[in-house]
Amino acid sequence: MKELKIKTKIFLDKLKGHKKIKKNILKLIEESNSDTFKYENFYYNDSIKKLDWNNSRTANRPWVKILYPFIQKHFDKCAKKLGFENCYIRALWFQQYKKDNLHNWHTHEQNYTGVYYLELPKLSPLTELIDPCNIKNKFKIKAKEGDIVIFPSFVIHRSGKILNDIQKTIVSFNLEFDKINKQTLKKL
Repeated sequence: MKELKIKTKIFLDKLKGHKKIKKNILKLIEESNSDTFKYENFYYNDSIKKLDWNNSRTANRPWVKILYPFIQKHFDKCAKKLGFENCYIRALWFQQYKKDNLHNWHTHEQNYTGVYYLELPKLSPLTELIDPCNIKNKFKIKAKEGDIVIFPSFVIHRSGKILNDIQKTIVSFNLEFDKINKQTLKKL
């Protein structure tokens, strides 16, 4: 089998408005009805304090209503950089981690995914990704609180184990980009 390698883009940027919305979103997350996730088998060993994955396709959650306008603008900007006209949020959910929690290696659906770091204390483990062109090459996203990272959904990634008495809160998402824009078509 012959391998053909291509480069791919990963975006890391500050979410405009983070300081304005953080406190309200965290309050609504604390008040929300959500699940605890623990999954142990020979392959995974995930443990997440609180998440609302089961409602990830529901847009009328109170915290989503606050975040949506800010995050959609950011996604539209990324769509343009990738050469697309549209970006659709197909799933959006939060995950909170505490000491000894982790989310092991996994991938997502749709064509792009990522993380918005809503609450990221200094001792939080960074998101790790595996280079799809060289699976021996792992690297960490040097994100800070308020950052948002977007990468192709097929990229294997994880959130490492929290070793300290801290709480980390992220919003994860799956995106669908479509309709190649005219400027991109002209370049082809």
